[in-house]
Amino acid sequence: MGFVSVEALGGSQDGDVVIVGAGIVGLASALHLQDRGFRVVVFDPGDPRGRASFGNAGVLSRNSIFPVAGPGIRRRLARYGLGRDVAVRLRFGSLPRLLPWVRRFIAAADEAHWRESAHLLDSLVARAFESHAELAGRVGARHLIRANGWLRLYRDRASLDASALERSVLAEHHVRADVLSAEEIRQLEPGLARRFSHGLFFADSGSVESPGELVDFYARAVAERGGRFVTEPVQRIEAGEGALSVHGAGTTVRARFVVLAAGARAADLARPLGYRFPLAAERGYHRHFALADGASLNRPIHDAAGGYVLSPMAGAVRLLTGVELALPDDPPDHRQIERVTADARRTIALSDPIEPEPWMGSRPSTPDGRPIIGRSSRHPGLIFAFGHGHIGFANGPFTGRIVADLIAGSPPPIDIEGFSPRRFGG
Repeated sequence: MGFVSVEALGGSQDGDVVIVGAGIVGLASALHLQDRGFRVVVFDPGDPRGRASFGNAGVLSRNSIFPVAGPGIRRRLARYGLGRDVAVRLRFGSLPRLLPWVRRFIAAADEAHWRESAHLLDSLVARAFESHAELAGRVGARHLIRANGWLRLYRDRASLDASALERSVLAEHHVRADVLSAEEIRQLEPGLARRFSHGLFFADSGSVESPGELVDFYARAVAERGGRFVTEPVQRIEAGEGALSVHGAGTTVRARFVVLAAGARAADLARPLGYRFPLAAERGYHRHFALADGASLNRPIHDAAGGYVLSPMAGAVRLLTGVELALPDDPPDHRQIERVTADARRTIALSDPIEPEPWMGSRPSTPDGRPIIGRSSRHPGLIFAFGHGHIGFANGPFTGRIVADLIAGSPPPIDIEGFSPRRFGG
């Protein structure tokens, strides 16, 4: 299925709510707003493959409560900068524009900030699976949601022991993280090579069979309920008397409310209105492979040492890299995906790649690892909903419910003060 494309409206139009971005956050917001009787217009260039919602691992991870900036990251900075860690790459040519973000990131990389963010993120992440299952069920896509858990794998005991603090904090938040032996790993995933001595099984997590297909279901449902799509890139957002205007290439829509859910592009669109959000593009790559005869993979796995994730999807396996810190418009650099491909072939029997070129996308990342969700400080009708980093796809449906509550004047289901745009002057 392709992305739902509705003919551009043309000229100047009005709506109740304009949503900028048709990724998982924007579409979930649209569906929840429609439940409350709002007319929605969604602006998006209409390229489904360009969205982070398309290219992720599809993991609905109960354990993803930790920001990237955490204890020990500072002593690894030199390793990252020298390109010695396959999980993290840095585009040095983009560093001057990334420096404000990097400074804040380093400042947040201590245990106190890390624990605080884990506590705040837990309230969001705890609802990821049930929110996806409920929303998918309403649009006829429940079959894409699997309650199969996921695995993080270690190649030696020392690597498992290094996760002790993380496991302790997970336990404080009642997140299951079952320690597995090599034999228990083989029982769960007999198709993997015997290169892992220990693992963590996150039984309360799940996954999505095809993230892109699920997003298509949501987009179709929005359109079937009367939502209108403008398949143009947004050029600017302007504030007027009692309303906001969203300008595309040939279409302008005025509305009382605008939801900015444009992912890595959101900071650029907010800047002319006076908001300066530190947002980096955590670039990621993926490629699909068929499995050789007799090989199988039952759930997503993360090879901690290899710096990659393998996720079964629609009869194939999606191989995903770690992070490349760059700007959204930087050209692709396939060295990271090529390196992890060679390593992943020693974990499972991968056949030839299905696509001629790897996919590349950008995750919108804040330096403290928390999304930006809430009303803007100077424009009451402008709602921010972006910056989820690695957890945007998993937490999109619940974020959409929060957005709808903010616009409808209802109290959000959780305390969102820790995600407020005001922490960055927004």
